[in-house]
Amino acid sequence: MASTETGAPPRATTQTSVRWSSKLTRYVSNSGMVAIENQRKVDVILRALMFVFSLVGVVVMVSSKQSERIPVSPVMMIRVDAKFTHSASFTYYVSAFSVLGLYSMITGYLSYSALKKQERISTGQLLQLLLLDTFLLGITASATGAGGGVAYEALKGNPHIHWMKICNIFDKFCDHLAASGVMAVLASSMLILLIWTSAGAMARNAGR
Repeated sequence: MASTETGAPPRATTQTSVRWSSKLTRYVSNSGMVAIENQRKVDVILRALMFVFSLVGVVVMVSSKQSERIPVSPVMMIRVDAKFTHSASFTYYVSAFSVLGLYSMITGYLSYSALKKQERISTGQLLQLLLLDTFLLGITASATGAGGGVAYEALKGNPHIHWMKICNIFDKFCDHLAASGVMAVLASSMLILLIWTSAGAMARNAGR
């Protein structure tokens, strides 16, 4: 089997992430009204992306149902369904990211309204958003971890407790789990960036 070089893509991805973060840092680290307006624009964009990622992740997870006929004897087969409601972790995942989607829609609208009215966000409001964003990050991180753990068991199985892997049978179901997991990571990343930008804005306000 031919070997494949896998070192370059991770370095390219890392370099791209560093450049993107550097540009975002310069964009929101100005002073005066420019910094305030830039921070509001970044806040609106990140919350819009967070809403999209959350919505897509929930829709992909909810639509992950797959039915297959499984042999139980040489002469008998039964139809078995795989869907997210069969796992409490996946149900928790859907609930958590549904809440995140609603939260991002509400806070995104409020941020957009403040941007259109040229209103300045006070330190107290920034602190409230920072605390809420941190709280939601904890919930979504736990939901992503819980869902990811069950998805890993579905992919690899667990011979120690006699859990068989199912992704070799329910391949489309597992593809949905993987795609939804990617959306969860992206949505959580938006929350991390929001916390970072809010903390930076608070630091600038405190320095005045």
